[in-house]
Amino acid sequence: MPARLLGRLQSEFAEAVLGGDGRAFARRLAGDPGLAQRRLALYRDAILANRAGALRAAFPVVARLVGDAFFEEAARLYGEESPPACADLNRHGATFPAFLAAYPHAAGLPWLADVARLEWAWQESLAAGDAPDLDFAALALVPEGEQARLRFRLHPGVRLVRSAWPVLSIWEANQPDRDGTPDRDEGPDAVIVWRQAQRVRLARLAPAEAAFVDDLARGAAIGAAGGAGEGWDFSATLARLAAHGMLCGFSVGDSATA
Repeated sequence: MPARLLGRLQSEFAEAVLGGDGRAFARRLAGDPGLAQRRLALYRDAILANRAGALRAAFPVVARLVGDAFFEEAARLYGEESPPACADLNRHGATFPAFLAAYPHAAGLPWLADVARLEWAWQESLAAGDAPDLDFAALALVPEGEQARLRFRLHPGVRLVRSAWPVLSIWEANQPDRDGTPDRDEGPDAVIVWRQAQRVRLARLAPAEAAFVDDLARGAAIGAAGGAGEGWDFSATLARLAAHGMLCGFSVGDSATA
């Protein structure tokens, strides 16, 4: 079959499975059209189940918080509004937090979308590429007078999630070994997410620390990041980032160093 005709047939099959009831396409198949239509419905059910399963794997805390019926319906509607853009279902869910923020049935759970944002940050950190370790020997050679102009590059797996709600406490309380009761029931939270030794880790940051990390991510020099030099000593936070492998390179001014 010519590639052009094959492509058209595949598109029509996909539309029959996901875009309609499949009756017109079923009549083109060999055998009983009713049986063919039921077989198309099996394909549809399997695809929707795989999509929902991918979302449940990416957002286990959200699923636990809302229950099976709520989550399955939300996953179905999300899949209709935002079908996967590629065959890798691990990427299906990037806009699920935004969907939940606008989902009418989640209006009584104002923190739910931010919990989903935290879970997606966890997924992104897990899937992020590797990067070289920070070259401490090269860093030690930077003259003292130039150190305020240092710009650090964050590891690709680092994410910062800010919320008006205690999302880290909610996330921690809904891990498999917990009963769902948060240690804190008030926010706000700023949570840094990173990967270390092939394990994703999360930690709460103080407001000044979060501002510092946010500015580093935007490419600011450490002398100006997060209000440094205005009564706040950033050295402990910088040391913490380096010790946990969250920094992977630096530059002085505009000169990049891997």
